[in-house]
Amino acid sequence: MRQAADSFSRRTKEELARRFPARECCARAELAAIIHATGSLHFQGSHRLVLSVESENIFLLRKAFRLLKDFFQVRTEAYIKETECLGRRRRYSLYLRGKERVKKVLVACGIMTRRFELEGGINPSLVRNDCCRAAFLRGVFLGRGSITDPQKKDYHLELVTENEDFAYGLVYLMDLCGFKAGLNVNRRKDSFVVYLKDADAIGRFLSFVRAYTAYLRLEETRVIKGMRERVNRLVNCETANLEKTLRAAWKQVEIISDFTGKEGLDALPEKLREAALLRLENPEASLRELGKMAVPPVSKSTMNYRMRRVLKIAKNFTGEKEIFSSEGNRNNG
Repeated sequence: MRQAADSFSRRTKEELARRFPARECCARAELAAIIHATGSLHFQGSHRLVLSVESENIFLLRKAFRLLKDFFQVRTEAYIKETECLGRRRRYSLYLRGKERVKKVLVACGIMTRRFELEGGINPSLVRNDCCRAAFLRGVFLGRGSITDPQKKDYHLELVTENEDFAYGLVYLMDLCGFKAGLNVNRRKDSFVVYLKDADAIGRFLSFVRAYTAYLRLEETRVIKGMRERVNRLVNCETANLEKTLRAAWKQVEIISDFTGKEGLDALPEKLREAALLRLENPEASLRELGKMAVPPVSKSTMNYRMRRVLKIAKNFTGEKEIFSSEGNRNNG
């Protein structure tokens, strides 16, 4: 199941990586989120500054590369480095070198002030509009997000960060966008997990960040699971009703058989005697089926009435309480 969940997360991220913002403000918001989620700043000497973005997701790196090239014109300063890591997983690194170029990008993304001071939280200027908020959350999910496969019993979407201010900023941003997110603190891994567990909220999140294919897959699976659950409930209900009917029928057989042994059925009126004999000969038949076997055939309610009369008479000889059928209401027949 872990592989299936990873596969659904990967496909969702691949879809989001192909969604490119049309407006510069959205491009800044999404790139800022990617840098917050997966970026690192390195100082090399007094005049060298390097910004790196690292991920196992090559699609994220390609998107970051294109955003830098299209909106910041720093294509020649960026390249991708591929390395082998533990577990035979590959990590990809994107580097942007040069103090002025790095500062230009970080200031535009609201991560660094013009005084060269880093901002740990989410810059409000980046997420003023819904389109920019969607772009920002899309970038965070691309960088450190995951979602369980909708085939699993429970639904779960999470965004992970090691920055406490950024985590609480995400919760606030999610609330602004209409998502009531929870927050867990993982002391062992020194990380903060912003999560959604409600299927409706997860679906709206996927649609909000424009993961439309993933959203349709989620909704399709939810419908199928809902139908399957309803079918199972109906089957269980029918099974329970059948078991109840069979227990009542065999109890009827037991009482009528005892009555037959003590008194015989000859004393019963003809129609009641026919009902009693039909029950003895067809212990597993329903009242509707017994009614069809009568001559002439009668309705289920009529057969139910006759069977109640038979049991009431037999009760006087067997000492049993009156047995009422669960299949119908009392009617005269």
